[in-house]
Amino acid sequence: MTKIVLMQSLWDKFISDVLPFLPQLLTAILIVVIGLPVARYIQKNCIKKAQNSGDPTLKRFLINFIYILVVVFIGISALTTLGIASVSLLTVLGAASLAIGLALKDFLSNIAASFVLIFLRPFKVGDYISVQNAAGTVTEINLFMTVLNTLGNEALFIPNNQLITNSVTNYTHNNVRRLDINIGIDYGADIKKAREILLQEMIAHEQTQYDPPPIVVVQNLGDSAIQLIARLWVDKDYYTQIKYDLLERFKTSLDAANIGIPFPQLTLHVTKANEEKNEKE
Repeated sequence: MTKIVLMQSLWDKFISDVLPFLPQLLTAILIVVIGLPVARYIQKNCIKKAQNSGDPTLKRFLINFIYILVVVFIGISALTTLGIASVSLLTVLGAASLAIGLALKDFLSNIAASFVLIFLRPFKVGDYISVQNAAGTVTEINLFMTVLNTLGNEALFIPNNQLITNSVTNYTHNNVRRLDINIGIDYGADIKKAREILLQEMIAHEQTQYDPPPIVVVQNLGDSAIQLIARLWVDKDYYTQIKYDLLERFKTSLDAANIGIPFPQLTLHVTKANEEKNEKE
């Protein structure tokens, strides 16, 4: 009998308190269930329409920013439907702003950093950069992180605040880059002849820039080789390819001229005293 009374009491409670609230709850769920796919559709549609127009760096950032705004609007609409007034919600958030700020310090700093990166533009989508031990081509700058694609086709996700608090090297910021190639030759080789060969190969390359002109100088007198440095200016888009081309051409041309490129080796000197000692033994 007691169980029946308890069940009746719970059912009456459900009818009086929960049942009137169900339409609001279902409406809020529908807003979220329908709203999120719509937000994703808007994002994808914006991406398609903006693919061939505008600055890719700013374009992608704004599309992600709009998507987040739509999601926030959906969340506020769902809470308002549940009877939580937007004014009350803002009041609660304002009162809890200090605690929220401390809890989300890194989260908020990444958002602030994203705006710094977009407006100061130390790099853009398509630039090759390095920061700390990471390097790659920038493929996306969003509100929270920057995505790099490495030479090994790996994706690196770097928080935005790290990119404004650490030194960043942008290798493709300028259209022309200086390429230095170190070449070692034998001490018995003709330096003048070696210089002429390296200069000829640099001048012969179709991607070499001539302002300033390429040069070859003696950089150092090493332990086993005369260290030459071949220096030229090249288009940033061909930097790596030109380096590989010239390394191969330098080796072929120096070999043809009988100019050796030393490699690490050990020379053993045996004195006469050691020879006589070995003969007695």
